[in-house]
Amino acid sequence: MGPVLVFGHKNPDNDSICSAVAYAHLKNLTDPENVYVPARLGSVPHETAWVFARFGVQLPEEITHVHTRVRDVMTESVVSVSADQTMLDAGRLMREHHVRALPVLEGSVVRGLVNVRNLAERYLDETEIRGFGKVPVSVASLVRVLDGDLVVGDPKEQLEGNVLIAAMEPATMLGYIQPGDTLIVGDRKRTQPMALDAGVACLIVSGGARPDEEVLEVARARGAAVIATVHDSYAAARLVNLSTSVRDVMDTHVPYVEPDTLLSEAAEDALSSEHREALVVDGDGRLVGILTRTNLAFGARRRVVLVDHNELAQSAPGVANASVVEIVDHHRVGDVQTNGPILFLNLPVGSTATIVAQRYDELGVEIPESMAGLLLAAVLTDTVLLKSPTTTDVDRAVADKLAAILAADAIEFGMEMFRARTAGEPFSAERALMADLKEYRVGDVTTAIGQVETVDAGEVMAHLEELQQLMEGLRTNRGYDLVILMVTDVVREGSNIIAIGKIRLAERGLDISLTDGVTWMDGVLSRKKQVASRLVDAASG
Repeated sequence: MGPVLVFGHKNPDNDSICSAVAYAHLKNLTDPENVYVPARLGSVPHETAWVFARFGVQLPEEITHVHTRVRDVMTESVVSVSADQTMLDAGRLMREHHVRALPVLEGSVVRGLVNVRNLAERYLDETEIRGFGKVPVSVASLVRVLDGDLVVGDPKEQLEGNVLIAAMEPATMLGYIQPGDTLIVGDRKRTQPMALDAGVACLIVSGGARPDEEVLEVARARGAAVIATVHDSYAAARLVNLSTSVRDVMDTHVPYVEPDTLLSEAAEDALSSEHREALVVDGDGRLVGILTRTNLAFGARRRVVLVDHNELAQSAPGVANASVVEIVDHHRVGDVQTNGPILFLNLPVGSTATIVAQRYDELGVEIPESMAGLLLAAVLTDTVLLKSPTTTDVDRAVADKLAAILAADAIEFGMEMFRARTAGEPFSAERALMADLKEYRVGDVTTAIGQVETVDAGEVMAHLEELQQLMEGLRTNRGYDLVILMVTDVVREGSNIIAIGKIRLAERGLDISLTDGVTWMDGVLSRKKQVASRLVDAASG
């Protein structure tokens, strides 16, 4: 079973990313039976990049979905066979490892597949001995499958004739032999030299017998090979049928899929193929796994932990079909459903990071300085330096404890972080609007609210016309009824409200007058508590 992904909402903010990384760290320490991997669903905010760089923590990888992939269900420990090995080698590997198919490798690159059907149809069910006319076989391959001893001859010599068993009188046998044939013979002393004189290219002496030296001299003179084997003539004949190299028998028309291919897409290829499996290869054609119909039948859903959200619209595509094993959040309860009971930590505090920090204490794990730095940064951004009305005494206590671990002043640290948001960066209206945009749906009304927090709102408001044009385009393209951008000034402790669309809904819900779609709201710092909740009430009223 694959790792458990831990991630926050789309358009992740500082709390979403920092909480995911810290919670994954905690879970890896307290749940050694599983591996927890932090992830993110969007680009990294500037303050988040600053915090991670400051504390030397690696940023989590970005993911685009949590649909089940081939790598989530494939069999990774794959028994393979070399293209140069014999079909006998392939059959023994299948029997030893209880598998029905073997990928065929040439070096590290996949070239095809051999399976039980190849053995059954082409070899095991044959009623006659196959010759080497269509597929030449080396003397060395015959020696290997017969567990034999090359008494005379060149192991590299390629045999191309028929294969015969000397079960007749010598004179009769000679009528069947053609130059280049291979003859299986026991201790028939008269037949052996006569066969060599007739042009046999290889003499297989069965039953543990060894030809006389005179016969060997004839073989040397004729350039023929002589192989001695302990197997009887019948067994030797059957083994000869399995001396063909895997390369000459393998099926090259095999479904190939890559590890990150969606399982739903790979299943179509695998099920429509005459094979029972598809080979999983990387971009260089190297084998990384095999996808069987058993894998498809028992396909696992990806396991995820949601932090800082619990609504499908804010989560990764595919989360509805994933296995949500935990939720850690401080927002309203949304529409994520699970098949069974899970740990759902949902507390009325100002930041998800506050809950994560508490879990360290509850589980008796000391918070390392790096994680304390991430968590403090998340608490301070989500509570706007502990000034937001969503801030609780629990948030303040947690912030004090985290600051103590860092031997820093929480507010000074927070101001430095907020300044890092725009330090040396040219203004981007798209980044200001989209970096932290959240959707809210009530009935038929869909509202999008973005928020940018800054130490100088005037720098952002200087680009008002550009922002309004971008908001109008967003409203049109996505079909929003109302788009709002909160330009929050953490120093003045208030927000400029910019609205596009059904402005009357915003005016009624927030009890404001939007002249030209803009107004200042003193003391408004929290999107969730002071804006979104009131708009939701207005839309549902």
